[in-house]
Formats: sequence, C-alpha cells, structure tokens
Amino acid sequence: MSEHVETFKATAIGKGWPTTVAISGTEFTLQLDEPVEDGGTNSGANPMQYFAASLVGCQNEQAQVVADELSVTLSKIEIDLAIDLDLAGFMGMAQNSDGSYKRVNLNATVFGKITNEQVQELGKKVDARCPILALLRSSGCKIESAWSKA
Repeated sequence: MSEHVETFKATAIGKGWPTTVAISGTEFTLQLDEPVEDGGTNSGANPMQYFAASLVGCQNEQAQVVADELSVTLSKIEIDLAIDLDLAGFMGMAQNSDGSYKRVNLNATVFGKITNEQVQELGKKVDARCPILALLRSSGCKIESAWSKA
C-alpha cells in the first residue's frame, strides 16, 4: 500500500466564546461558537456543524474527481446529510466520547449526463475514498448512503 501524506494544521484561540480558528498556510479563519442557550454567543457554527459541512464538502469534491475518472459530466450534486451524535461524553454524563457517532444518513442526488449505473459506481467509489466518511466508519458509526440520478 502506498501513502501520500499531507499535513493539515490549524491554530485555535479561545478567550471564552467564540473560538477563532486560523487554518495554517491559508488566508482562512473560521469562527466557531455555540447557540446562546448552550452558553455561547451564536456568532458562528458549532464544531459538529463544521464537521457535517466537512463531510458533505469532501463527498462533493471526491465526486468531482471520480466523475473525471469515469469520464462523466456532472452539472450538480445535492447532498443531504444527517448525523446522529450521542453527546453524553461531551456533556460529562459519560467518561468519554468514544463511539459517540451513531449513524450517518447521506443521500446524494446527481444531475448531469450520467446513467443510473454510473451514479451507483460513482457513489460506491466516493463513499470508499472519502477520508471523513472512513473516519466515521472506522469508529463504528453506521453509514447509510444512497446515490440516485435526478
């Protein structure tokens, strides 16, 4: 098995709420927060919302790569995602957060010049290659993924 390792770095600065995260080597800064009812100031998405956004973003980017490999033309992909997360560890009600991701339900609708068979091949390859989905899968999270042609 060959490796192609790339290191991603970020620096977080938190002085209460919110947390500012600078993505090293880029011009990007994120602001993470929690809703007011959870003690935050609601000035940004929370870390789990960013994680969900990272997953669907990774799926879309991987789909573009795989579509090129399959020589198919995509005009758009719509990805709906739901992640069930047990917050007992986060809330201090359990000793840790191991196994806290319970279920991912991902539904992708593919638009473009592509057959149903190609959509299924695309989805299978994307799901197998997305490192964020692989992280969830290896944690024991149940993955439910459906890819369909618009």
